[in-house]
Amino acid sequence: MPTTQVKISVSDHLAAELPSDPTLQSEVLELGLRSLRIRDALEAYRRGEGSLAYAAEQAGVSLREMVPLAYAHGLSPKIDPALLEGPLSIEQAAEL
Repeated sequence: MPTTQVKISVSDHLAAELPSDPTLQSEVLELGLRSLRIRDALEAYRRGEGSLAYAAEQAGVSLREMVPLAYAHGLSPKIDPALLEGPLSIEQAAEL
């Protein structure tokens, strides 16, 4: 996979916590970007900007993964746990 070198300024505290291994630094960045996408998608869901299924799609995670993340962010998605046992229809996902 092609790579691009990125230079960013961070506080001394964060710099001290970053691993020295470039592969691990890249993993830290990937995890942070994933968390940011999830947070932004759940904030949009909180504001009523789409369904939970849409938020999951925007965050790049499955609906099954998004449900507990929504609860962890203080949301109470209207979800029937039985819906998560099998495949969802487009209509079912749109209602979540």
